[in-house]
Amino acid sequence: MPKINVYLPDELAAAVKAADLPVSAICQKALTDAVEAVGTARRAVAALRDPAFDPDGHPAFAERLTARMTAKLHRSLDLAREAAPAAGPVTTAHLLIGVLDERANLAVRLLETLAVDRDGLRDAAGAVSVDEQAATSAAPAAPPDAPASLWSGLTVPARAAIGAALEASIDLGHNYLGCEHLLLGLLADGDSGAGIVLHEAALDTATVQRAVTTAIAGFVHARRNAPPADASGLAQVLQRLDSIERRLSALEV
Repeated sequence: MPKINVYLPDELAAAVKAADLPVSAICQKALTDAVEAVGTARRAVAALRDPAFDPDGHPAFAERLTARMTAKLHRSLDLAREAAPAAGPVTTAHLLIGVLDERANLAVRLLETLAVDRDGLRDAAGAVSVDEQAATSAAPAAPPDAPASLWSGLTVPARAAIGAALEASIDLGHNYLGCEHLLLGLLADGDSGAGIVLHEAALDTATVQRAVTTAIAGFVHARRNAPPADASGLAQVLQRLDSIERRLSALEV
């Protein structure tokens, strides 16, 4: 049977040894579950890129995907729909506008860190959205009596951008889908309206991916290294922990 080396921090390795855990069995189960989850997610990515695929016709698929989405991403998608004309399709440019209008998400904070003008980016997305509507096709229409869903009115490129966002989340090893992943998904198609706007703002996938990785690592480190409470400074420590938790929550970590 092939062997795979698993490296652990010293403290964890000592704790595993002390607990006399069946490491091989645990690792096999965890890896089996991970392979299955990643395989399912990658099939979802491929499906979203297929113009003939109807997510609303596969409720379990749609439920699993939407369950991964953060509240801020859901809000961004609502704002994207509001930015689109009442009877018009929701394009990639509208998805970008939704992320920018939500404001309090990690994608917007990263853009600010990268010295990108949010308002200028939104204006550019608004200008290109009209042309993109005319140039792209909507996904298969739902029956007239069907209730509106997350996918209603999305163009095929917009739906593919959500698929690319899911792919970015998988590649980063994340178990959720946030606005930062959608930003990466929009960057993935340089010919889409949002892709053109983002690339003209001198953004690229590698730069944004590094920024996301750095931000997540930084906030996780802050959470893990918060100082322990002691009798003399309990109030101050609790205040610092509360402040850290608010920042983590605001950045969807």
